Amino acid sequence: MESQLPLPHRRSPAATLWLLHCITAIALVTCSASGAKWTHGNENDHLALLEFKANIIDPLGVLSSWNSSHHICEWFGVTCGRRHRRVARLELKSQGLCGTISPHIGNLSFLRVLDLVNNSFHSRIPLEVGRLSRLQYFYLSNNSLHGSIPPSLSSCSNLVGIRLSNNKLEGQLPVDLGFLSKLKRLILGLNELNGVIPASIGNLTSLEHLVMQENKLGGKIPDTLGNLRNLKVLSLWDNNLVGNIPSSVTNISSMEVLAVSHNRLAGTLPLDLGITLPNIQYFSIAINQFFGPIPRSISNMSQLSSFIIQSNNFTGDVPSFQQMSNLYWFSVADNYLGSEQANDLNFLCSLANSTTLHRLHISVNNFGGAMPKCIGNMSNTLNDFTLHGNALSGTLPSSIGYLVGLEVLSLSYNSFSGIIPPEIGSLNKIKRLYLAICEFTGEIPRTLGNLTVMTILSLLGNNLTGTIPSSLGKCQSLLSLDLSENKLAGAIPPEIMSLSSLSIYADFSENDLAGELPMEIGNLKSLTQLDLSRNRLLGEIPSSLGSCMSLMFLSMQDNMFTGPIPSTLSSLKGIQELNLSHNRLSGQIPEFLKDLNLSILDLSFNNFQGKLPKEGVFANSSATSVRGNKELCGGLPEYRLPKCQSTGKSSNGRVRNASIYKVSGILATTLVFLLLFFLWHRKQRKTVASGASNDGFLKVSYGDLLKATDGFSSANLIGTGSFGSVFRGVLGLEQTAIAVKVLNLDRHGASKSFIAECEALRNIRHRNLVKVLTACSGSDYQGNDFKALVYEFMVNGSLDEWLHPPVGTSGEREDIQRELGLVQRVNIASDVACALDYLHHQCETPIVHCDLKPSNILIDGEMTGHVGDFGLVRFMPEATRELISDQTSSIGVKGSLGYIAPEYGAGAEVSINGDVYSYGILILEMFTGKRPTDNMFGDGLNFHSFAMAALPEQVLQIIDPVLLGESQNEDESRGIRRSRRSHERLLKIQECLVSIVEIGVVCSSEVPRDRMSIGDVAAALQAIQNKLLGS
Repeated sequence: MESQLPLPHRRSPAATLWLLHCITAIALVTCSASGAKWTHGNENDHLALLEFKANIIDPLGVLSSWNSSHHICEWFGVTCGRRHRRVARLELKSQGLCGTISPHIGNLSFLRVLDLVNNSFHSRIPLEVGRLSRLQYFYLSNNSLHGSIPPSLSSCSNLVGIRLSNNKLEGQLPVDLGFLSKLKRLILGLNELNGVIPASIGNLTSLEHLVMQENKLGGKIPDTLGNLRNLKVLSLWDNNLVGNIPSSVTNISSMEVLAVSHNRLAGTLPLDLGITLPNIQYFSIAINQFFGPIPRSISNMSQLSSFIIQSNNFTGDVPSFQQMSNLYWFSVADNYLGSEQANDLNFLCSLANSTTLHRLHISVNNFGGAMPKCIGNMSNTLNDFTLHGNALSGTLPSSIGYLVGLEVLSLSYNSFSGIIPPEIGSLNKIKRLYLAICEFTGEIPRTLGNLTVMTILSLLGNNLTGTIPSSLGKCQSLLSLDLSENKLAGAIPPEIMSLSSLSIYADFSENDLAGELPMEIGNLKSLTQLDLSRNRLLGEIPSSLGSCMSLMFLSMQDNMFTGPIPSTLSSLKGIQELNLSHNRLSGQIPEFLKDLNLSILDLSFNNFQGKLPKEGVFANSSATSVRGNKELCGGLPEYRLPKCQSTGKSSNGRVRNASIYKVSGILATTLVFLLLFFLWHRKQRKTVASGASNDGFLKVSYGDLLKATDGFSSANLIGTGSFGSVFRGVLGLEQTAIAVKVLNLDRHGASKSFIAECEALRNIRHRNLVKVLTACSGSDYQGNDFKALVYEFMVNGSLDEWLHPPVGTSGEREDIQRELGLVQRVNIASDVACALDYLHHQCETPIVHCDLKPSNILIDGEMTGHVGDFGLVRFMPEATRELISDQTSSIGVKGSLGYIAPEYGAGAEVSINGDVYSYGILILEMFTGKRPTDNMFGDGLNFHSFAMAALPEQVLQIIDPVLLGESQNEDESRGIRRSRRSHERLLKIQECLVSIVEIGVVCSSEVPRDRMSIGDVAAALQAIQNKLLGS
């Protein structure tokens, strides 16, 4: 059957041709529109991003995808909008980028998020950011940006968050920021901004976080901030603000954090403060000039976790904190609170409900009365409790033993009486216990020996009696012990003198101690200050005292010591003050005393006899006292001693003695010549011999070194490095102790390392550089190439071994870390700085070491530091020409991971600034005990930022635990007049540690020009040494 489908309508050829033209035109228009969209949209973004990339250094290669083979929306850190495919987010947080922010960033007209936090950008913020009208989040914190905040930023009317903290921004805050009506977070802390806070900030009615701490802002807090009814965080601490806190601000009921400490604010707190700030959690107004009472309405702040008002002028009593169950930190220290009456501490009982309380500081006030028994009901989480510097009296309740979480307990400078409760021995977490300058009586509880992690024990200035309990010998972590100014009797237990951990001071002065000093005193090898004065100690001074080589201050006056000054005291190379006066010592004054670094020497009122030396400390009569020694003679005229008389022998006797001396001299001379001839003859007969080359260096052969190291025995292997192994050896007839570095010539770059060290050998000499005795280049007995360097042997190994003893070593080895005290570390740091200063500034051609790290710092028998390993050394004319592109070459300066200056990773030229960076990391490692490669560093946190964040208040929290006890609690050091030098030294130690960490932080700055000159470092460390030594 035939189909009945309709036939298509016939078109003419002209109509068909016209239709094809229309279709083609439409297609061309469509393509043209599409092309126009790429050209004027994505292409603008594409060019802007390439300009941005062109201005930065990318050491990690994170921008490697930014090329033509990828669409920009696929580039790392770039996110495009789904509809228009324009760049909406540029997020490159913590990528190690360095350089400047290109003005072309302003061409990313669809950008909503710009996050470059935690990099090393060091430019100004470009004015062109004002073009980013869609920008909502502008995050540039933790860089090195400088200049002012561009006023054009106020044109970004959609901004919700601005983070510019931790940069170097300066100048005044732009008034026009007040136009950003949508802004919720304005974070500008840790910069150098100055001027006043603009009143226009009060127009930011959406603002929730206003953070501008640690700047240089002055003037008053503007009343207009009271308009910020959504404000949750107001942080303005550490500025120069004056006036009072406006009442409009204390009426912002949404406020959760109010931090205005460390300014010059004054006035009283509103009586209704606890009602107008019902949601407050963190309230800190410390270190200002506020006065008047603490408002009782504070009791209504039920959400409060931190209440910090220390170092003001508040008066009156402290209200109840019954409702504050979330309280963590409570500090009212250093005010005028209390009335020295019986019930001043009743408020403490209200704190028993605070189950999370950690810090309780009420020191340096006028609190009186007894310690309430309810103290034992406080939370076990309490770990820092300071009450020193008040007028508290009565006995110490035994319930204090229930506070088992305590790590710091400071009750000093009060009028507590009665016995020290033995229950205090239950505080087995206690690290610092201060019970000084009170009126405690009875014996020292033996239970204190249970406090095995205690680092500081201070009992000075009480009325304690009985003997010193030997159980204190179990306190193996003790760094300082002060038992002075009591009525203690009996002998000093040898267990106490066996505490090798003692490193700050041990003070037994002004007691009634008797008997001989135990020989175990020689175990105090790290101790810097020992005071035994004003007791009844007798017998000879133990020779083992010479083993206490860290001593700087030794006071033994007003005892009954007899006999001579032991010769072993010549080992006390760091001694600064020595007082042996008012004893019964006899014999001659040793000559070695003039060779010690003494600034004060008191030998008065003893029975010394013979000639007084004239050199050293004896040349300064104002620093030396020898009065009351009737049989002394000679010395400088200022001592007014009689002249020394010659022995009264006859003329014949003198002639006879002269003849004997003459004959003896001739015989001795003959024997010496015979011995020298024999040795020379024997030396000439040796087939392989050591000698001296024409340039003055020792000449050695492969055979000499083979014999010196017992065939390069593994028993003499003391280390391995990048280019070889180091062996201990004894060379030649002189039995010279040497270290032999045998190069592994199979390792690429080893020969260049050998050449570099030989070049250094010819050019440098300094007391703090490892002395290279000679080099050996030739063949071994199998005909293989052999190259070795011979160094002076350093008996105390490397600094790395002292800072990081290998796990699983012997007990003796584990003691090494404890024996490297604060002064020794400062001295070694100073030694290294002097060596670098010599290399950088005192050589004819400046030298860059390029591999400074603890394993390359060697320590001699006198604990002096020496910089070694010059295998990567660069002489500056060469260094300024070459880059570090050669990753594998020993001379291609890569150094060691963690110590390499960041600019080297970006292809920068070698410079002395690179050594300064490595030195900064070295300093931080020496005083924190952490390696720069520790697992804790990562995700944006490096050694530099870790240390910088701790400055200055939190420095003690990052210090090596071995040194941690060398600084008392900060509160205890405020406002108290010290009666003894030992307490003043604790404050000095804290200040010195802060200064040292500051040096490490500045030297390890990301930007080379921000680092200190090594000469300035050496001078600063010298000042720290002088401060520690009391000069």
